Amino acid sequence: MESDIVENSEIDKDTVSPEDLETLFSKKYKLLAETAVTLKKTYINKLSVSKSLNIAVQLLDNSIEVYRLDKSSLSKVCRLSGHTKTLTELVFSNKEEHLLYSAGHDGVKLWDIRTSGLCVQEYKDEQPSHPRSYECMDVSCSGRVICAGTETVQNDAYMVFWDQRKPEPLGGYWNSHTEDITQVKFHKDKSETLASGSIDGIINIYNIEEPTEDEALIFSLNVDHAVEKITWLNENQLSCATQSNVLQIWDTSSADKLQHYDREKISRSIKRSRADDCYVVDAFTAADGRVVVLAGSAGGEGHALRSLALAGKKLQPATLFAENKQLVRCCAYDKQRDVLVTTGESGLVHAWGAPGADEEALPKLLGRSARLHEQRHRPY
Repeated sequence: MESDIVENSEIDKDTVSPEDLETLFSKKYKLLAETAVTLKKTYINKLSVSKSLNIAVQLLDNSIEVYRLDKSSLSKVCRLSGHTKTLTELVFSNKEEHLLYSAGHDGVKLWDIRTSGLCVQEYKDEQPSHPRSYECMDVSCSGRVICAGTETVQNDAYMVFWDQRKPEPLGGYWNSHTEDITQVKFHKDKSETLASGSIDGIINIYNIEEPTEDEALIFSLNVDHAVEKITWLNENQLSCATQSNVLQIWDTSSADKLQHYDREKISRSIKRSRADDCYVVDAFTAADGRVVVLAGSAGGEGHALRSLALAGKKLQPATLFAENKQLVRCCAYDKQRDVLVTTGESGLVHAWGAPGADEEALPKLLGRSARLHEQRHRPY
């Protein structure tokens, strides 16, 4: 019998028995690999994973560590140091997987992970003497266009664009948001389509090929909550996780809000008793085509991590990550291999995979991906 959600000082707990949890959360993932990025307690809230499963994470000292998933282990590739202020975003290039972009309150940088940590490009502001503080960034699917969003500066929040090959900016948008821009996300297949999200509770959809900002703005979506994360799910749909742990699904072709799941709904769906302890990590489209929501609870030891699958308007239990050991803050999903990478507040990097898969398939895929990468590589 499932108990009710409570809103008091009672400690958060499961609302069903351990046996029922195993039955309800029937899609199984096993822990493929785990590593701690440092012996000291640290906090990882930025993560990027390349197509060949290189994994970049941000550390509290604003350095970056890059790992590679190989068979059942995570091996360290390099450490990148160069940001002197808060590091806010990491993005691997879609086209040249040895290239890693980073954004922070001291600018945008490009790194070559083959060179043991060489910064090969720094992208400049229009006024280098007054660099902007960037809160987020992304790179188009073509690998050619970079966009970064800023903190609010004199009541304006800026989106700055660069050609990947040149340090000087192409231009920017500055009228579409009124508060800090927390997310910019290019469409996965359309290099001209860009979404931005802000603390002002608005998600904007643009066609950046248009000559002016006004003409570029296609839709403004009123989320009504400060935007934490946005993710393109498919051709026309994106998800939004808010800073108040609400999850929304939007149709970007019609500007319709398709789904809205509040914290209590998500808490009830992951079978936990206290909505106040529930948190949303992100959403993604799984290998079977279903939209999956990753959520957890900060209650108790903070290790409860579960996924839910969207079925119409319902949230159905999917996976119980019983071996999780931290409060998770970010994730990245590889649809081709059905591999999920999570990081969080204990400084652990976890790689999860389906247990029924051929254990030799992952290293074979990784090896093939690396060889293809070498064949198509052009010197930067």
